[in-house]
Amino acid sequence: MQKKKYPLFPAVKEPFFYGNIISGRSLGDVVYLASRKKYCFRLQLVFESGDVRTVQRTSSDKQTARMERDLALMHIARGTFIPFSYTVREFYEYWFYHHMIGEKRISYNTYTSYRSILNNHILPVIGHQKLDCLQRKDLIRALRKIPSRNVQRTAIGMISGSLRYAQERSYFPVNIYSGLNYELKKSGLFQKETKTEANVYTVEQDAHLLHLCRKQEPQIYLPMLLAVTAGLRVSEAIGLKYEDIDFLNKKLTVTRQLGRSLYPENSHIERPALSQEIQLKTARSHRQVELADFVLDEILLERQRYEKRKAEDPGFQNLGYICCQKDGRCYNRRFYTDAYNRILQQCEFPRLEWRKFRNTYATILSDYQVHIKTISQCLGHYSPDFTKKVYVFVKEPDVYDISHAIGEYVSTNRLLPVPRSWKETDVYLLPGDSVYREYFLNNFYSI
Repeated sequence: MQKKKYPLFPAVKEPFFYGNIISGRSLGDVVYLASRKKYCFRLQLVFESGDVRTVQRTSSDKQTARMERDLALMHIARGTFIPFSYTVREFYEYWFYHHMIGEKRISYNTYTSYRSILNNHILPVIGHQKLDCLQRKDLIRALRKIPSRNVQRTAIGMISGSLRYAQERSYFPVNIYSGLNYELKKSGLFQKETKTEANVYTVEQDAHLLHLCRKQEPQIYLPMLLAVTAGLRVSEAIGLKYEDIDFLNKKLTVTRQLGRSLYPENSHIERPALSQEIQLKTARSHRQVELADFVLDEILLERQRYEKRKAEDPGFQNLGYICCQKDGRCYNRRFYTDAYNRILQQCEFPRLEWRKFRNTYATILSDYQVHIKTISQCLGHYSPDFTKKVYVFVKEPDVYDISHAIGEYVSTNRLLPVPRSWKETDVYLLPGDSVYREYFLNNFYSI
């Protein structure tokens, strides 16, 4: 029995695979259809795949049909003609399975995230609507029903990317997807998120965690050390091999990660399903990171333990991973959970997710005046602005109200100028009418 391909691709309409329109022409003049009591015109279209198809459009009167034909030919020349109509569900079945999985080769995590958003939030609301008739308010209506802000943010990115693809392939006429995030923020559905001190660990807290791990949970000590001092993701740390360490130049090279593979041809039977060697998250994730001397010392000590276990255990799997189990087998990305929770129960500071070690790494480098572009490269990000906005925590400066103290000091030391009395200011006032009258009577009428 042949093994089924995973994931199973749904059957989609054939025109999805035609590609863009190369050329088109009108097949004669407008004709009258007696059966439908309408005027129609036909267009012959040539697609990138080499397929030639005829499409028909109808109108209520002959003059309007001719105008629509000329308009259609203009859109064909511009590459904006919509030859076929699909529902939103039909489009996403093609885009998600055949394009994103079959062509783009998305990761397993992206697959599960997008599949959940489509099946639970998008398709139940707008899946039945025609794609070329979709309006912006329909997208807002579907996004408003998502209860989580993080899931909503992912859904916005997915919708924007998919509809941009649909517009480029002439499945969709206009741009209605730009600015969705801003419009939802303006609606006030979710409160504005602000960074707090609990977003990162301090240097002292990191040192305390590492000390506890070294004494009580040695299996997560080195992965945590690499996360704090090199900014590695947990999937990158467990995928790091000794061959990736340049002891002479004091650098490590990130070339792989361990996780679940969506594609059977890339899976190794001898490995667990959750510990397959897979491609890095992005092209920029392939990077070199400088290591401190004490980190290199810890890696050398771990290498000594590795060689000792390999010599003593006949069943040891010599896979070359730095962070591995006692028999040489690789970890999966959730191996640290129980040990990390046990360590945090002994700490008085707030608990953060393991992924926040990357935020801590970025924040510590920023505090030591390392350029944000360098930090972004060490983390494998595409943009320094993204790193600064999302990963670097900037503590708000402390503000104190000292107006009361200043007031008391000024009053005690008589530093304010003494205000003029009423008599002093009275000489600057203009004389009244009675003064002028008395002056004229005494000096002129007395003569």
